[in-house]
Amino acid sequence: MNTRRSVSSAAATAVLVLASTAVAGGTAWAADRPVVPCADGAVKLPGENAVEGAPAHTGTVSLQVGGDAAPTVAGDVATYRLRITESNRTGAGYRHVTVVPVLFTQLGVMNTGNTKVTWVHGGTETELPTRMGCDPSIWGASGALDLALADGQTATVDLKVTTSTEVARKVKELSVSAFGAADGDRSLQSNQITLPGVAPAAEPTAMPTKKPTEPTAMPTKKPTEPTATPTKAATASATPTPAAATPAPVAASAELASTGGGSSTGLLAAAAALLIAAGGAVLHTLRRRAR
Repeated sequence: MNTRRSVSSAAATAVLVLASTAVAGGTAWAADRPVVPCADGAVKLPGENAVEGAPAHTGTVSLQVGGDAAPTVAGDVATYRLRITESNRTGAGYRHVTVVPVLFTQLGVMNTGNTKVTWVHGGTETELPTRMGCDPSIWGASGALDLALADGQTATVDLKVTTSTEVARKVKELSVSAFGAADGDRSLQSNQITLPGVAPAAEPTAMPTKKPTEPTAMPTKKPTEPTATPTKAATASATPTPAAATPAPVAASAELASTGGGSSTGLLAAAAALLIAAGGAVLHTLRRRAR
């Protein structure tokens, strides 16, 4: 499982609350800290009780919390999956090691009415009783998460936290840690991880941005088609130009007729000149003979 670990002000607040809370009739945790704060003595966990004649231990049981990087969403339900790992390296075994998961969000978001903590084991699920802490936190106060832990042994507890998707969208960060007790040793405390809430659905906002782009691209193609058709009509208007040249043969025939008439007039003038010259020659000959 992927985890994001951080120590936040929420963790500091939880520690301060645990250190300063003393409940009348409740079981003390390290002299004056109850295992479940504000439980008014109603919660008794097996690991809180000391074992008479128990072997000596070196150190304490190690608790490690891990979880998925983000919740999964199925319709109206958001699910966080968590795992608490217990390791005993103290040199002796324990009869009872009891762990208590703690969920912390901003005030007024998660509570025991809208959030469930379920223990997942052996193919079954067991819903755990929960109590609100003095701070805005949920404590899984249950003797179900109790087991014997031999020296050198490591055990895991898988948990499922479910809430509505609407609540999960209000969660800025979900901080998860665990406390515990082992045969009277009430000082067990884990690391803290911080998980995100459910991001607002992005699909409805992304889909409208695609639809307007399609109509804007189509009108750009349609105006180009009418502009091409007038160019063809303009080429058709050039076809009447040969008809304008048809009067040319009429002008050519008229010029040819004018040229023919001018040549016959020249021949008649030449013939008249020859006749006049011949008559002059005859007249000259007659005058010489008369002398």
